[in-house]
Amino acid sequence: MNIKKIISTLVLVTILPNLAFAQNIPSPEPDETTKNMRVLPPMKLQPGEKDPGAALSPMKLGQRAPFTGVLLSPAAVANVIVEFETFEERLHIEVMRSVSEERAAGDKRLSDANAGCVADKKELQANLDASKRETDAYKTELKNIKDSQPNPYIWAGLGALGGAAFTLLTVFAVTQVTK
Repeated sequence: MNIKKIISTLVLVTILPNLAFAQNIPSPEPDETTKNMRVLPPMKLQPGEKDPGAALSPMKLGQRAPFTGVLLSPAAVANVIVEFETFEERLHIEVMRSVSEERAAGDKRLSDANAGCVADKKELQANLDASKRETDAYKTELKNIKDSQPNPYIWAGLGALGGAAFTLLTVFAVTQVTK
């Protein structure tokens, strides 16, 4: 059996007798806050009867009741109706709250990650700048060393000339001695 049918039946069984007694009571004019609300008619109690409030009374076989089940007071039926009618709205509110919490947590994780990335980028940029300065210093030192070295072509030329002169002098000396 559908839950709407069960609730409708419970509402009819509980409210119909009260509606018969409430025919003579004028209903108040609804204002803006109660315009869309369901209002149960006031429950008339018999003299000496206590108001059960939102009572749920389990019924057992053998007790005087038209059926075995749970006897609901009008206030309990009203609670069931309110719970049933507001379920989707409460669910929507809870879902939206969860979504907003997750979105806030995701935004925080994103901002933390962005802050970490910015810090890492600054550190890497500082390391890169230091490496460039060190490379420039090595290049300058290498240039100074190359500039301070003598020209190898001149030294090779002087060595070749000196070797040729030494060879000629040796040949000349050997020829003079052997004559």
